[in-house]
Amino acid sequence: MSSVLRMVRKPAAIAAIVGLAASGISGVLPAAAEAAGTLHATGTVFLGRFGSTFNYDFAESPSGAVFYSSGAKVYLVKGTSAPVQVVQATGNVLAVAANSSDLFVDVGSTVTAYRLPGGIAVGQWRLNSEFPTTSAGLYAVGSTVWGWTDFATDESGFEYANVSRFTTSSSSVHLVSANIAYPADAAANANGLYYEAIRGDGTNGYVVHVTPSGASRRVADVNVDGPLALAGGRVELLVPHYPSGNSYLDSYNATSLARAFSRRVADGDRDIAGTGAGLLLLTAPCQGSVCASATVSRLSTATGAAISTLTVPYAVTLVTGPSAAVITARGSKFYLERLAG
Repeated sequence: MSSVLRMVRKPAAIAAIVGLAASGISGVLPAAAEAAGTLHATGTVFLGRFGSTFNYDFAESPSGAVFYSSGAKVYLVKGTSAPVQVVQATGNVLAVAANSSDLFVDVGSTVTAYRLPGGIAVGQWRLNSEFPTTSAGLYAVGSTVWGWTDFATDESGFEYANVSRFTTSSSSVHLVSANIAYPADAAANANGLYYEAIRGDGTNGYVVHVTPSGASRRVADVNVDGPLALAGGRVELLVPHYPSGNSYLDSYNATSLARAFSRRVADGDRDIAGTGAGLLLLTAPCQGSVCASATVSRLSTATGAAISTLTVPYAVTLVTGPSAAVITARGSKFYLERLAG
């Protein structure tokens, strides 16, 4: 499965997926969570109609509140309450992230911190990007913020991303890596950022861990890229193995990056996320990109086996964070489905 085809969970590609449908925090799983009950839905929130201004990037704060944007407007969803606008940014928002006090908003390559509640700007940083940024991602963990920027266009095709790091106590931005990271295949927690990257000669590849101080460790993995999640002290990758092209869940120790296991999974498995309900897997077993029989499963971080499975029709992407949530697309409308287990 190629990078471009596999990136159905990415913001721009999700837009294309739901367009077809209309016409036809970082998650570390507590060990105790695997003994929780059956995965179930707890509420639904209408987010809005998708279109040219809707950004398909979602982020959770440590409290479980979900943020997303449409154009320059950033919205907040608390629990199952209706969305409320919390920030009017300076331009089209590419990515959002939140810690316990601030909301971080990326416009182009500029990240602005807004104090919440109130939405007052309290800091600004310029991320590293040699070309105009077309997509971006942010991960806020305490006072450390990680970000990637990418400049892919219809003309340039797929491009590798730059990765940057800054802290809220300094105006400095540190370049972690340049033009080797797979866009969006990343997750962060208090131990740092984990992401996927190519080798210097352009071949696959590595799983990379960078600490908040900037120290790094990596392990070779020729099967990147694919969705990456953190849960139960593990780094989990949902990736195709070649030459077969079959999908696997590859698991690494988050501290040593030693391989824990590799488990064959269904080719309809499309996304993974570390959440307060555990390590979640989204499966869409249909030929089309949006699937009425889509399911979300909680997986064991020890073996990768499904512990509990819930049907979530038309699910398109999972939301990483201390709560558990999935985004669904029905007709031209987006919904946030809250889960628990």
